[in-house]
Amino acid sequence: DCPADIVADEEIEVHPGDIVLGLVGQVDARQYLDGLHRVGVKISFIVFDLLPVLMLDMFPPGIKERHENWLRTIPRYDGAICISKAVADELEEWVKKQEKTRPRPFKISWFHLGADFKNSAPTYGLTDDADRVQAELGKRPGFLMIGTIEPRKGHMQTLSAFEKLWKENIDVNLVIVGKQGWMVDNLIDRLRQHPESDRRLFWLEGISDEYLEKVYAASTCLIAASEGEGFGLPLIEAAQHKLSIIARDLPVFREVAGQYAFYFKGLEPEALAETVTQWLALYAKGKAPRSDDMPWLTWRESAEQLKSIVVPSKEDLPKMLKIS
Repeated sequence: DCPADIVADEEIEVHPGDIVLGLVGQVDARQYLDGLHRVGVKISFIVFDLLPVLMLDMFPPGIKERHENWLRTIPRYDGAICISKAVADELEEWVKKQEKTRPRPFKISWFHLGADFKNSAPTYGLTDDADRVQAELGKRPGFLMIGTIEPRKGHMQTLSAFEKLWKENIDVNLVIVGKQGWMVDNLIDRLRQHPESDRRLFWLEGISDEYLEKVYAASTCLIAASEGEGFGLPLIEAAQHKLSIIARDLPVFREVAGQYAFYFKGLEPEALAETVTQWLALYAKGKAPRSDDMPWLTWRESAEQLKSIVVPSKEDLPKMLKIS
């Protein structure tokens, strides 16, 4: 309830060598940023992904145009810092296609996000049927998907794959944790009306962190079926819960999980169903890849990585101050 005009919002005073780090798309501020750049301020942006321009049919109308406008803006300045090497590679390739020559250097770097979830502020509360659901999850091997339900996340392929497994009398659970997103009405209808709903298929929408901990404890393996990601925090969270991982063979998932996941290729339900069957055979023999030792960063370590990119070394500082 603080009045908007209680404190005057004066324009900051800038000097050559100052640094601006843009955390979100700031296309509307282009004129202001151009002014800063002219006096020698170094301007870089965090880039989380290029998904709206690379996966056009996975996003609502208008998203692609806004994202592309922003991506065309950032090469006017000094650099982009991506949240994974995979995104950095995609951005470098995209920029090359847009501009054959550049009037000034544009540096593309990358760092990894932090993943010390236990130091965050968890939410609490269980639904009335939480005990019953957990009991059902404990009856058979359970495969867990986490994230907003949207076209690129692979829920449709995964559901169809598990329908195939159930028809083959493979007794497993599929647990989907996440809210409904965009362009998935048909899938949501399938989930709500499915004959296996609350038997071997569970959609837990908007549950608390406390409830999610119980779901992790009752699950056997995470499925990361997304067709495109900027990073892959669910893989790290699964590893922290000592949960095995089946992941789509994406460069970014290889970057995050390395040898600690079991990978699959293909967009057909049969491809994933076969992979789950292979994983179950390995799991029964104790030979499925384990995620326990997967490396990951705390947010403090992530911030140090980012700072080492954004803040120039003492050797580079004199060069920056000579900008005219």
